[in-house]
Amino acid sequence: MLKLTGYGSGGWGVGMSGRLDGIQILRFVAAAMVLIQHAVFLPSLHYQIDVMPFRKLGIGTAGVYIFFVISGYVMAGLIDQRPLRFALHRIVRIYPPYIVAIALSASLVILLDGVAFEKVRWVWSYTLLPLGGPIDSWAYVPFWTLIYEITFYAVTFGLMFGGQRCFDIGLVVWALLIVITAYFLPTPRPLTANVLAILTNPVSLLFIAGAALGRLHAGNSWPIVATGLITWTAYWRAGTPYQSIPIFSIGVLAAIHLAVRGNEFIARQTWLKPVVRGGDYSYGLYLMHMPVISVVLLLGLAKIVNYWFAVAICIVIGGAAGILFGFADFQFYQRIARRSADRIASLGIASSASDTQIGVPAEVPMKAAPPA
Repeated sequence: MLKLTGYGSGGWGVGMSGRLDGIQILRFVAAAMVLIQHAVFLPSLHYQIDVMPFRKLGIGTAGVYIFFVISGYVMAGLIDQRPLRFALHRIVRIYPPYIVAIALSASLVILLDGVAFEKVRWVWSYTLLPLGGPIDSWAYVPFWTLIYEITFYAVTFGLMFGGQRCFDIGLVVWALLIVITAYFLPTPRPLTANVLAILTNPVSLLFIAGAALGRLHAGNSWPIVATGLITWTAYWRAGTPYQSIPIFSIGVLAAIHLAVRGNEFIARQTWLKPVVRGGDYSYGLYLMHMPVISVVLLLGLAKIVNYWFAVAICIVIGGAAGILFGFADFQFYQRIARRSADRIASLGIASSASDTQIGVPAEVPMKAAPPA
């Protein structure tokens, strides 16, 4: 369930207080795209089938990029929160299901001899912190995207201390940094845990684009400068991701804008409720579908059915297991993790007010963060 209270009716006439079912539908679509990508590709390795034409479609990559734009949009609606509360909510939203997914996947893969034990190693990338070094994905959890998410959260956290104007200026400066870096240097590799590479990678433009749209919806036109810079860069560095990403982001921004503008209509469509719920469970679906597909293949699926039947089985089993995991994750976050984070944040506010005798009293209600 996605709720935003940081947005009002801005210059574009977009009132965004309350549930955003349209955004949840986009999240489910994004997760389903990643699921389809892996359900087609992973079996091809066992059947030794060339699926390069399908891979060139980039369905899974597009799904990830949609997640990034949505993340930027949602975080822009939370910048009036207290930084401590924001950080705690992000931590309890990202890490608990991630740790469970890694532990389950690694245990099953090792048990089924799906990886040589000598290749199992600890690398810093498993912390999801952009500390450099290789990204080791032997456990089949696609966590490289979470490193980008954590980096964006860290930037947002830092800018929150300066308020809305600082956040808006930060978007423009960040976009300009990417433009300048891309003009003088080669495009960084996307699969990296290096903080400088992430901050200057064109992929980060997706977060900026989503955040810029969020600020425009909130009635602040300043980030339109950042949007202009992003659009401008679409004509630079042809033949690299730097050309396609800004163009792609414009399409996703249009989809988000339409989803928000049509939110009341979407909310009245009862037949869409299962898809909206799928958006609630999309993080769990994203984390768990690939490990489940990998385990099914390690159990010998390729010896039983033909390739396309295997693809269908992987979509059904991987999707069902991912949704169930997402349901459990969603319930844990709503009922336990978020409330615990709120209590800790309230203690921090009370302690700060007691020590300094200034600031907002602990009993003042704060805006609710969405389970992004």
